[in-house]
Amino acid sequence: MGKSLVDHTLLVMLMAYTFSKPVSGSEESQHGGWLRMFTVAAYKPYFDVDTTDVLERIRDSLFPFRGTFSEKTAENPDLYGPFWICTTLIFVAASIGTFVTYISHKLQNKEWDYDINLVTWSAGVFYGYVTIVPLGLYVILKYFSAPSGLVQLFCLYGYSLFIFIPALCLSIIPLEIFRWVIAGVAGFMSATFLALNLRAHIKSAGERWFLIVASIFLLQLALSVVLKLYLFTVSV
Repeated sequence: MGKSLVDHTLLVMLMAYTFSKPVSGSEESQHGGWLRMFTVAAYKPYFDVDTTDVLERIRDSLFPFRGTFSEKTAENPDLYGPFWICTTLIFVAASIGTFVTYISHKLQNKEWDYDINLVTWSAGVFYGYVTIVPLGLYVILKYFSAPSGLVQLFCLYGYSLFIFIPALCLSIIPLEIFRWVIAGVAGFMSATFLALNLRAHIKSAGERWFLIVASIFLLQLALSVVLKLYLFTVSV
C-alpha cells in the first residue's frame, strides 16, 4: 500500500508539472525568437533609465573630447534620451521658426499663416537621420568585421544631437555671421563627440578605420550645414 501511495504521489506531481509548462502555440512561445522584436517587452530595457542617467549622458555629450560615452553606456544603452532629444529638436525648430515669422508679419502688417511643413520637414530630418545613419554604419561595421551594437549606435547618435537644441535657440539672434558660427561650433562638437567615441572600436576594422571615422565626422558636419540653411535662417 505504501508503494501504491508513492506511485500515486509521483503521478500527481508529474501531471502538475506537465500542466504548468507552456504548450506549443501559447502566447509565451509565440513571443520567442524573432517574433519577440514586435513586442513591447523587447524594447522595455532600452527605456529603463532615470533622470540622473539621462542628464549625465547629456552632460557627457557636451564634453566631446572625453570620448568616454561609449564605455559608460556599453552595458545599458537607452533609446529614451535619443527619442526625446529628437522630439525636442522638432518642437524647438518649429516653435522658434513660427514665432519669428509671426512677429515679422505683424511688424509689417501682413497676414500670417502657420506653415506645417516646418514640423514635417524637421521630423523627417531628425528622426530619419538618427535612424538611417546608425543603421547604415551598423551594416558597414559588420562588413568590416567590427560589429557594434545597433541600439548603442542609436543611443550615441541620439545624444550627439543635443548640442543643436541650444544652438537653435541662439539662432533667433538676427546676425547671419553669428548663426554660421553657432551652427559650425555645434556641428564640430557633435561630429567630434561621435568620432572620438567610435574611433577606438572602429580601429579593429583594419587599415580603413580612419576613412570610416572621417566619413562619420564629415557627415555630421554636413548635417549642421543643412540645419543652418533650413532651420538657422529665421529672421525678423
